Amino acid sequence: MKKVYLLLTMILVLGLSACAASTKPEVIPTVSLDSGAQPSTSASSSSGKATASAEVVPVAKVQLSFPVSGMVKTVEVTEGDTAAAGQSLATLETAILEAKVREAEANVITEETQVAYLVRTGTSQENLDAARADVERMKALVEIAKAQLAQATLTAPISGTIASVDISPAEFVNPGQVVIVMGDLSHFQIETTDLSEKDVPGIKVGQTANVFIEALGQDFSGKVTDIARISETVGGDVVFKVTIELDSQPEGLRWGMSADVSVQAQE
Repeated sequence: MKKVYLLLTMILVLGLSACAASTKPEVIPTVSLDSGAQPSTSASSSSGKATASAEVVPVAKVQLSFPVSGMVKTVEVTEGDTAAAGQSLATLETAILEAKVREAEANVITEETQVAYLVRTGTSQENLDAARADVERMKALVEIAKAQLAQATLTAPISGTIASVDISPAEFVNPGQVVIVMGDLSHFQIETTDLSEKDVPGIKVGQTANVFIEALGQDFSGKVTDIARISETVGGDVVFKVTIELDSQPEGLRWGMSADVSVQAQE
C-alpha cells in the first residue's frame, strides 16, 4: 500500500514540474528613446538670419490733418492726383474764424484810441503803460486769430501723389483727424511689420539685407537704414520696425506691396 502512495506522489511531482517548465515568462514591452533627436528651431535661430514680413512704402509719406475743428468747405484733390508742395488740398468753413479776426482787429483800434485819449488828458504814467500793454495784448490776439484762419486751409507739405482722401464737403472734422494721405512715389523703401524683439539685438544700421518682393517674384539687395527705438504690439507679439533702403528701384514697385526680409544677425 505504501508503494502505491509513493508512486502516486512521484507522478504528481513530475506533472507539476513539467507544467512549470512549459510556462513562458511574460514579456514586458520597452520603449527606446532616440537621444539624437532634437526639437526643431526657427529659421532665424538655426541659420543665424533674422527674417520678417515687410511692405513697400514711399521714403516720403505724410498723414495730413487739420489742426483746428470745423466744417469741410472744399476738397480739392482726389485719390491718384499729384500735388506740389504748398498746394491747397482742402479747406474748412471760415466765417467764424474771419469774424474772430475782425473782432480782434477792432479791439486793437479801441485800445489804441484809449491810449491816445490818456495821452491827451495827461494821465499817470502807470495808467498809460497799462493801456499800451492792452494794445499789445489785442495785437497778439489778432495774430492768433489770423493763424487759426490760416489753419483752415490744408496744404501739401511735400510734392507727391494723393493715396487716400477721407473727407467730403459739409463733413465735420476734429483736430488731428487724418483726412488725406500722400507720398512721393518716385522713391520707395522697405519697412518690416513683424520683426521679433528677440531678433533686434543682432541687427545694426548699415547691415546688408535681402528683400524678396512677392509681386515681382525677385530678390533685391539693400541696407538697414533705421531701427525703431520704440516697439509696437502686433497680435500680442512685441515687434520693432526696421527700415531698409534698396540698392536700386525696380520697375513695377508699388506702395503696399508685400515683401520678405532676411538680415544676417550679428553676434
